[in-house]
Amino acid sequence: MDGAKGMALASRALRTTRAAALPIFAWPFFGLIVACTCWVYLIQVLDSERVQFEQRAYETATRVAENQAGQLSRDLTMIDQILVLVGSHWQAVGGKPEQKTLDEVVGPDKAILDISVFSAQGQMLFTNNPPAWTPQDLATISTFPFYAEQKRNRADVLFIGKPRSRPGRDQRFIRFSRKILDVSGNLAGIVVVALDSEALIAGYDRAVLGRHGFVAAVGLDGETRAVRADEGSRPPRAVPSSLRFALDSSAGNIYVSGSDFGDAVNRFISWRRVDGYPMVVMAAADQTEALAALEERRNASIRVAAGANLVLVVFVIIATMMSIRFHRERRQLALSQAAYRKATEGGTEGFFICEPVYGAGAAVKDYCLVDCNERGAAFFDSSRQAITGAHLSALAGGLGATAIKELLDKAFRQGAVEDDFQLERGDRQEPWHLRVGVVHSNGVLAVTVRDVTLEKSHMADLERRGNEDTLTGLPNRAWIRAHLPAMLERADKAHARVAVLFVDLDGFKLVNDTFGHGAGDEVLQHVGKRLKVAVRPHDHVVRLGGDEFVVVLELIKGSAEAEHVADRILHAFHAPFSTSKGTASVGTSIGISLYPVDAKDVETLYQHADIAMYEAKTSGKNRYHLFNSAFYDAMRQRTRREKELRAAIAENQFVMHYQARVNCKSSKVSSLEALVRWNHPTEGLLGPDEFIGLAEETGLILNLGELVIDTVCGQIARWSDSVYGCVPVSINVSSRQFNERDIRESIAGALARHGIDAGCVEIELTESSMVVDPRRTADNLQAIHALGVKLLVDDFGTGYSSLSMLHNMAFDLLKVDKSFTSRLGVDENGEVFFRAIITMAHSLGMRVVAEGVETEEQARILEALQCDELQGFYLFRPVPAEELPHTLESPIAELAAR
Repeated sequence: MDGAKGMALASRALRTTRAAALPIFAWPFFGLIVACTCWVYLIQVLDSERVQFEQRAYETATRVAENQAGQLSRDLTMIDQILVLVGSHWQAVGGKPEQKTLDEVVGPDKAILDISVFSAQGQMLFTNNPPAWTPQDLATISTFPFYAEQKRNRADVLFIGKPRSRPGRDQRFIRFSRKILDVSGNLAGIVVVALDSEALIAGYDRAVLGRHGFVAAVGLDGETRAVRADEGSRPPRAVPSSLRFALDSSAGNIYVSGSDFGDAVNRFISWRRVDGYPMVVMAAADQTEALAALEERRNASIRVAAGANLVLVVFVIIATMMSIRFHRERRQLALSQAAYRKATEGGTEGFFICEPVYGAGAAVKDYCLVDCNERGAAFFDSSRQAITGAHLSALAGGLGATAIKELLDKAFRQGAVEDDFQLERGDRQEPWHLRVGVVHSNGVLAVTVRDVTLEKSHMADLERRGNEDTLTGLPNRAWIRAHLPAMLERADKAHARVAVLFVDLDGFKLVNDTFGHGAGDEVLQHVGKRLKVAVRPHDHVVRLGGDEFVVVLELIKGSAEAEHVADRILHAFHAPFSTSKGTASVGTSIGISLYPVDAKDVETLYQHADIAMYEAKTSGKNRYHLFNSAFYDAMRQRTRREKELRAAIAENQFVMHYQARVNCKSSKVSSLEALVRWNHPTEGLLGPDEFIGLAEETGLILNLGELVIDTVCGQIARWSDSVYGCVPVSINVSSRQFNERDIRESIAGALARHGIDAGCVEIELTESSMVVDPRRTADNLQAIHALGVKLLVDDFGTGYSSLSMLHNMAFDLLKVDKSFTSRLGVDENGEVFFRAIITMAHSLGMRVVAEGVETEEQARILEALQCDELQGFYLFRPVPAEELPHTLESPIAELAAR
């Protein structure tokens, strides 16, 4: 009802104001009539002056065109006379003129002209400027326009050619030609005069035609023969189609826009025909400069008129404003009242106008509600009529029960405030969230109240979803990143510690591979529940992702509490997990990091807990470890060594040492074993114990093995003409290289690259290399044997070889590990073991090599046991290729001689 009344009031106010405002429009109408009259008169005057200026521009261009046409006619007549004189002289001297005589004929002032004479067949007979004609020009003279025209046209007339560019120069010239007739009137030759095209036009005067004007000589064929313009300006080279009609008339004027010439310059153009010759001279005046004075006068007149209009406008505005001031104030008041009522009643916010009620000492003791809308009254569980004029303290229920008076007092002092209130309503399950804004203006307070319950609920739901793991319902990584810094601050204030337990599942991948990811998700859900049961009520269990969890212990005294919780977690994983696919056993490895003992910030705390977990993994799993700085340093050292090893392989920082094997019967070197060394840039020469294990773990052994094979084969190729050219070299191949690469292709490729015989290479394999996939191992060994490469079992006796495997694999040699060699001469079991191995190997057709021979006694025993070959420091130490002995004799020969 109140809204309808407001609309009616606004409509009535508008009708009254519109009727009262009609006389006011007389002032603007009067001003408009005066302004239009003045502008019409000014435009007529300016148009008349423009016509006069354009006429003067045409007259100037006409004078230039007439003068240039007269001069061009004289120049062409002179050139024609020269051609006639040269032709006559040519006939008079029988076609053999001299340059001096020719100069006398044409006159000394014309000697600078390029004059040439051609026979009727196109051969050059004479020229006073040979460089003007290239060999290509002379070879194709019959295709030149002047030659073709003189051959075609039976009349003896002057032919003016088209402009041509001089080779290598930005300069154009024109050739003029006439016939040379014999006594019978037949064509005997052609005389040609070449002249720079600019010479046909006199100098250009910018003051006459302007910066963008030009003077051009145009043939009746539409081709521009010569053009002159202001220095720095680029005149048009061609006559636009809109001017072609000028070639058919003797004189005329025309206005041409810049779009016709393609340079956006408008011009006034006049033309005149050259008497006696097929040429037209065009003079173009720059419109902008021709009308520059007019534009200045025009702009000055417009400024004066605009100033007068401005004065008129100011007068009209002042008069109009004086007339409508009273009416506008009434209209604004009526509209404001109507708009206020409509806005407050139609909106979703509650709106109040409050006045302060002062008490003793001019202090505000209460507030009176001067006005409000129905939505605002509903916040007090009342109606607008009931609360209008009431004091805030007298209102009971709803918003009146809150601390809103404190907010009004603050706004009265500061000017504007906003705050959120939470009301507990008996008829609502959730609290009622209200946002109250207050603005102080002219001694009263404007209050807005908005219900933000749904907004608050939505934000809380979004925050919960963003901080919760959807699978387990536990807090996620985002939650711990948001809350852990505050936990550390609380620990600092309480002088306590915070422990982060990094929990990683052992064997979880096997669960996924065996039962599927669905069962894996079930296990993760069970893990979350067991962790919640294992920790204390106030501890936090977080799932980071995958099979990684974090437990945060807040405000603890020391590591003992963290270890106690870790023990409870380990115990919780003793029982298997039941899933819909079966029962799964999963263990856990736990790393513990303490704040501020092990780390001073969140990221380092995470990192150290992760490192401690990794130590637990490497120590056997299913256990916990506190952060150990020594282990961390070892990890960093390992990471640094791995980086250096990658660079070493890329830069080939490795060298090969060779240790000889000696045949017991011949006492000579029977083979060499290639042993890799790392020539470290800063640490010097490193043995294999320093890097082979790391290379195996990281997979770098694959590339390193390829590098070793290629390097050894290259060395064998270089030994082809030395004493070692017939000595085979054995290469150690790691288990990963043998099982993960096509070793047969690697060996075959190296043999082919270096052009060596397969019998020069032997491959040593450990027993562990052959137990991964026996069938694939047998195929690989057969393929290597097929190349002609011998196979050796390295470190025999330390691995997993069986007698049937040795029989099926068909190795060529057994290398007995040095740990067995060291027992020779110490106890009888050493000799018994060696005798059994040698007997077995010989029965299988394999030779035996004893590794680690370091004493004379060991060498004597092995020789007595009929061992085939010996290798060790007693005989030869590993040395670079250049330090190998120059003979195949060995120390064992001296032993045999004694």
